Amino acid sequence: MINVFNTSDTTDYEFIQNQIGTDVYVNGSSSAIRTVITNTNLEQNYDDKKISSISPLNRGDIVLFQDKKYMIISEITGQRYNKFKGIMRYLPHTIIVNDACRFSVLDCYISVSNLGVANGQVLSISDGDITVYSTEYYKDLELRIDARFLLNSQAFKVTGIDRFSKPGMRILSCKKDSINASTDDLVNGIAGGFACPVDIVSNSAELFIGASTQLSYSSAKDAPVRFGSSDEGIAVVDSNGLVTGISEGVVTITIYNATNGRISDTVTINVIIPMAYSINITNDSSAPNEIKNGQSKTYSAEVYSGAVLVTDDSVPVSWQLFADDQVSTTTLATIASQNGTLCTVKNNAASSGYVQLKATLNSDNTVIAWIRIRMRPLF
Repeated sequence: MINVFNTSDTTDYEFIQNQIGTDVYVNGSSSAIRTVITNTNLEQNYDDKKISSISPLNRGDIVLFQDKKYMIISEITGQRYNKFKGIMRYLPHTIIVNDACRFSVLDCYISVSNLGVANGQVLSISDGDITVYSTEYYKDLELRIDARFLLNSQAFKVTGIDRFSKPGMRILSCKKDSINASTDDLVNGIAGGFACPVDIVSNSAELFIGASTQLSYSSAKDAPVRFGSSDEGIAVVDSNGLVTGISEGVVTITIYNATNGRISDTVTINVIIPMAYSINITNDSSAPNEIKNGQSKTYSAEVYSGAVLVTDDSVPVSWQLFADDQVSTTTLATIASQNGTLCTVKNNAASSGYVQLKATLNSDNTVIAWIRIRMRPLF
């Protein structure tokens, strides 16, 4: 005979659990646990069910059963007859609570002081006082007094938070609050949603493949944000808004309020193939490749993008002077002065020998140019 109450052997209960039990998911876990769930006659105003399992259960656990969310509301101090047993209650409401632009999505059930249970999606409220019952196991939940939410197009404000009377549950005392049409997003059910914008300050821009650009952005009340790319094959963006080009194309970068993805802003980035630069070193002198003893000569770096000469200083170069082997240092001449486009070389009293002047593009050190300069006597 099967004895489900045997205190030393779970074999009989495991058999029943396997035969008539059902798989449920607890607290968002991707792994199911096997349970036995039956109806209860405890409270007709609620959709309550009995749940038992060999796996641990705790008050406040959110149970996904038949695509509906339930919360275990009874105290469970340990195994009873080799199994965990409790009462779970259907959570008919989902509210978005706004606390200083930090949003918490709560699955909950609600009671109304003068009408009893608020069961189902239609809620009739006359005196404005309601109590919201949810779980304490949302670890990132940061609710404070005066946090607000919308329910059935009515605003409510949190006036009390009870975390102690029913460990594992969070109980919110709430009062009716006035709707503010300029800040409350009634369409999406977000109290104060319009007062919590995130904004990408940076304009749409072009970005070379392999290059990065830092987006400037703002977030109301310094609420945390996250970023996303519409195509990470074209560009990726990190948690701080640094965008890096991956391949040619157009991509949309989106900033979100980290706790409410409906609040967002976008910017378009056009990722392009880097321009092919080249450098030509010139000098106006009739003898540009020589400097006489004790004299100086100024050289200019002409930077080309493809076949087009860059006429401004947007692509500067750096200058270096070497011996004729393009590696060793030299004492025949020195760089007297330089900037991003010009370099003045002085002959250090040398009457013979050669030096090599090198120009390197600052933005790409693979783009270089050399000019070989002869040291000559003054006469």
